[in-house]
Amino acid sequence: MRDLTFFDQVDHLEKECRGRTLTLPVFYYDVTAIMAAFLTPLARVRALLPSPRMKPLRATPWHAVTVVACFEYRDSDAGPYNEVAISFPFTLDTSAPVLTGLLGEIRRGPLAYVYKLPVTTEIAYQFGVDFYNYPKFLASIDFTGEDGWIRCRLAEGGRHILTLSARRLPVQPAPRWRFHGITTRANRILRSEVLVNVGAQAMSRNPGNIRLDLGDHALGRELRHLNLGRMVHSQYLPKCQTILSGVVESYDMHG
Repeated sequence: MRDLTFFDQVDHLEKECRGRTLTLPVFYYDVTAIMAAFLTPLARVRALLPSPRMKPLRATPWHAVTVVACFEYRDSDAGPYNEVAISFPFTLDTSAPVLTGLLGEIRRGPLAYVYKLPVTTEIAYQFGVDFYNYPKFLASIDFTGEDGWIRCRLAEGGRHILTLSARRLPVQPAPRWRFHGITTRANRILRSEVLVNVGAQAMSRNPGNIRLDLGDHALGRELRHLNLGRMVHSQYLPKCQTILSGVVESYDMHG
């Protein structure tokens, strides 16, 4: 039985996607999520951001962060599917202070340039590309749990890309949270918003609570080349709900 309280009074608007009618915003009724931010050399992140207006959030004077986030969508307007996001948090035009800026933006809800976004179903791929120009591709994404850990394994064509594992820490009640998915199209920076009904979560800055294993797939090798370092922030949301807006704002890529 769906709990619809979080979605009450939020209007759904119908939108066509390749012969199928979907609704915006997209409602996700039953979700598990694990997210982890890893130190990454600043120059390597800057090289992957498509606009000079994007200023990477810095954990140290020499490091930005790469976020790996895994989502198990058991029930949504687009049906059940899984997703892995690889993104780089940033601020627009003005750099945030080192470390305090990073932690403050995480609390408030960061802008995150979505670099890769593999998904497990064709409809999730189609609406993500058509509506947002998300960099999606079809992949296998499997969640498992054992020995006090939850694991998400990402692969394509039988080749392992990554496995993110998070220790199942005790959760605490948490308020709503939001973050902003950033893509580009036609020389514009596009912003959409994800509002999260967290319910309860575990947060940690202890690297011992997260494991990231990279495979021999081309994307796994690319992530290895980024030289991902120590985990500096993680979140585990065992059961949450989310609302994904359409594109709500755009900016010129060059100011």
